[in-house]
Amino acid sequence: MKPKKTNKELSISILYLFILFLTPLIGKTQVFDHEQNPPRVKWRQIQTTSFQLIFPSEFESEAQRLANILSEAIPRISKTLGKKPRKISIILQNRDVVSNGFVQLAPRRSEFSTTPPQQTDYQDWLNSLAVHELRHVVQFDKLTGYLGPPLFEQLALAIFGITLPPWFYEGDAVGIETALSPAGRGRLPSFERPFRTNTLSGKKYSYQKDYLGSLKSVTPGYYPLGYFMTTKIRRDYGQQALEQLMNRMAKKPFRPYNFSSSLKQLTGYNTRDWHRRTVDELDSLWREQATKTAPIDYPLFPSTGPSEIVDFLLPTPLPNGEILALQRSNLSVPKLVLLTDGKQPKEVIKTGIQTEPHFSYGGGKLTWDELRYNKRFLKETYQVINVYDLKQKKYQQLTSKTRLFSPTLSADGTKIAAVEVDLSNQCFLLILDSESGQEKQRVIIPPHVLLQTPAFNPDGTKVIATALSQRGTNLMEIDLQQQQHQLLLSWQAQQVERPIYTPIGIVFKAHYNGIDNLFLLHDQHIQQLTNVPYGANNPSWDEHTHRLYFNNYQANGYLISSLTTDTIHMRQLSDSSDHFIGYFKPLLAQETPLDTLSPQPEKTFASRAYKDVAHLFNFHSISPVGDDLSSIDNFDLGLQLMSDNLLNTFSTQIGFNYNQNISRADYFVAASWKRWFPKITLQYRNQAQLSSITYQNKPNERVPFRWREHYTEIKTTIPLTFNRLNTVYNTGFALGTSYTTRYQLSLKNLSLPNFSTLRFPLLAQYYFNRNSRKSLLDLAPKWGQNINLIYRSLTFDKRLSGDLFSVKSTFYFPGLRNNHSLQLRFNAQQRSGDYRLTNDIPMVSGYDQLRPTRVNNTLFVDYKFPIIYPDLAIGPLAFIKRLKGGFFADFENFAQHNNTAPRTFGLELRADMNLLRFYLPNFDAGVRTIYVNEPNSKKVVFTYGVTYTY
Repeated sequence: MKPKKTNKELSISILYLFILFLTPLIGKTQVFDHEQNPPRVKWRQIQTTSFQLIFPSEFESEAQRLANILSEAIPRISKTLGKKPRKISIILQNRDVVSNGFVQLAPRRSEFSTTPPQQTDYQDWLNSLAVHELRHVVQFDKLTGYLGPPLFEQLALAIFGITLPPWFYEGDAVGIETALSPAGRGRLPSFERPFRTNTLSGKKYSYQKDYLGSLKSVTPGYYPLGYFMTTKIRRDYGQQALEQLMNRMAKKPFRPYNFSSSLKQLTGYNTRDWHRRTVDELDSLWREQATKTAPIDYPLFPSTGPSEIVDFLLPTPLPNGEILALQRSNLSVPKLVLLTDGKQPKEVIKTGIQTEPHFSYGGGKLTWDELRYNKRFLKETYQVINVYDLKQKKYQQLTSKTRLFSPTLSADGTKIAAVEVDLSNQCFLLILDSESGQEKQRVIIPPHVLLQTPAFNPDGTKVIATALSQRGTNLMEIDLQQQQHQLLLSWQAQQVERPIYTPIGIVFKAHYNGIDNLFLLHDQHIQQLTNVPYGANNPSWDEHTHRLYFNNYQANGYLISSLTTDTIHMRQLSDSSDHFIGYFKPLLAQETPLDTLSPQPEKTFASRAYKDVAHLFNFHSISPVGDDLSSIDNFDLGLQLMSDNLLNTFSTQIGFNYNQNISRADYFVAASWKRWFPKITLQYRNQAQLSSITYQNKPNERVPFRWREHYTEIKTTIPLTFNRLNTVYNTGFALGTSYTTRYQLSLKNLSLPNFSTLRFPLLAQYYFNRNSRKSLLDLAPKWGQNINLIYRSLTFDKRLSGDLFSVKSTFYFPGLRNNHSLQLRFNAQQRSGDYRLTNDIPMVSGYDQLRPTRVNNTLFVDYKFPIIYPDLAIGPLAFIKRLKGGFFADFENFAQHNNTAPRTFGLELRADMNLLRFYLPNFDAGVRTIYVNEPNSKKVVFTYGVTYTY
């Protein structure tokens, strides 16, 4: 007889199914974006039996090269999981400057953002993307490959998303990119640096904290954590270990804690114990490595509190003795600051969104690059250059709609050197005038070579930069007068970064001894300059004091150290052995690495035009209807058949839902066209309605009244997004109308004039949002102005009359302490005619418990603050990262008839947490105590709520 489940097991099962159900509803709209490219992009495609490449026409040459890489890589990538992947569509996004890649289901596709980053491992970016992302394709098919279109892709995504922890699938992909290529993140000391530093510093956190992260401590992140934990499985249990683990998971996909129980059957250890064993082994290996490298402890600057997590990146000495740095911390947004001994950092300017931390100083000026959006088509982004004059305190955006990276100023501040990557991934070095932004010189870099972080020599006649290709990294010197460039080294299997000119030679970061350190190139010889415990990078030279500054990584962030020429102890490279632990090395015997260094015969694939109009319908999933799960009482059961084309320009839903409140079914079909500047949505609903009326002869008795209606709506929206420095703007306009006809009236012979049809009511909306960026610990933007104007009218239906105008607004202000927030929300409405009973603004807390009133406006005052960051695990059920509190007062019809007292007020307690060790979604759960400030009513009302974010 099968034993009954305990209450705990039953609760876990119910919560597990709740999150399983939640995942497809959210995942489609938030885990992966559904933005578009500008309509001017001309798309082409390459079709093979294994993949479809969709790419912009100007990317043809790189697409052909990638097609050859994919053809060679696919069988090798799938070898150790024992699963040949189904054919997949891969979209190459060359207009996005944020280097990234992802694989998704619903619909099944992968996207590669092809612009290479300014900091990466030492191989070609497309090669790295191909190996890493295709491993995810194999993982999807291994676990849920039997669920496919046109009905079950979203279910497959949900099972994958909650069954496999991200550390497993991302760590496994990092292991494959490392084992199959001559590079990969598993070969980089910078990749393991936070994990190694924590371990050697005695900060050995729990499995949940290392995996799920923390708001108060530096944790390794699930990429490094997963790389070591999955690699240990393969090191200890062989080539087929991951295949065996996933085979068991696939047999019973709905088993709670499926991964942990499968891992335990394979190894005898659950995830928590496996984490402990992995950390213990790494601790031993890293301590042995530290003994061999014999690091030196250098003086650190500035002094920070023992629990303060802060970075002072790219330390740059100024002529007056101050140090300029880019400060990052959980407490505040990134900003450029001035550092002086014994004083608090002095803010210069807050920076905006950057793809990589970067700035440069010269001649009293600062320059840095920032991300900018195409205001409507967010698949297109730009990289612009900013300049700030320290003396005049004047900011200027120097370029617009450019793709310029890592700008650096000449010593006199008159010129800027920057890397440009065009839409075909051809790289250039540009020299710009620092006042006007005008291009003064353009140097073409050899094909398939990327330039990174250039720096001028003292007189501005030469530039030194990192060169990266599939052969590795190098130092490239460019003579601006002769328009010539030369490589100073042979190609290196090293993460060479940020070279600079100094009087003693060219200084750069590399890891020849297995730890990131600074090295010197002088007279064609390389010497080691620093020997730090955890990692050194970002060198700069002070010509006045002849001192070398650099970032010296510590357990609480990137601090600053410096050396004089007298205190530098140079070590010949031949005397520095590579002591990197090479945790991946046993994997090499299990895989068949790609030979990416030798010339490969390249096949030319047939390509042809790709028109999204010819591929509008791509049905992929049956999905639950609705996304409001805050209350089971309000949940409507339903299903919809979903279609999304691959370029996100057309989506369709066909379905039904059963309204439990009125015991009737609704049917609907909706379509959205998003290719052009406005988004156009058309929907039809056949829906049931329930109300009540009174008869003239029985005025005190209300009678239920049912009917059905055909409701057709068309709506066009223009959403816009843009940003400048530390501020993000969103604005938009929407215009819509509808047509309604009603039938199957449950009460006959009623006198309801004009009830059978409602013709073309007008809906117009305009919104404007201006908010400062939040730091990790901010509960809300420090400054924000958000206004939403809505107008409804029956102007076009001559049988009816009425208008409704509403204003909804939210304003954010700094609180009394950092990360606190004061929020004011004012809402007002004016109604007439047939809209006189409609409420279009939020009501005060506990409104359904209060006596009815006619509401003209509401004012909400909220003060929110963090209480504690406990990083508390409640067994396997929940991991609580933050407790936060708040006070609120809700006013109704404020300032009317001398009404200035709140109608309700109270306090709330909430918690940010992860449930059942799922990385996503993040839950925000809490309770609110509401005090009702009026007689003859219930004085105290308790409410609770759960929200979630991805």
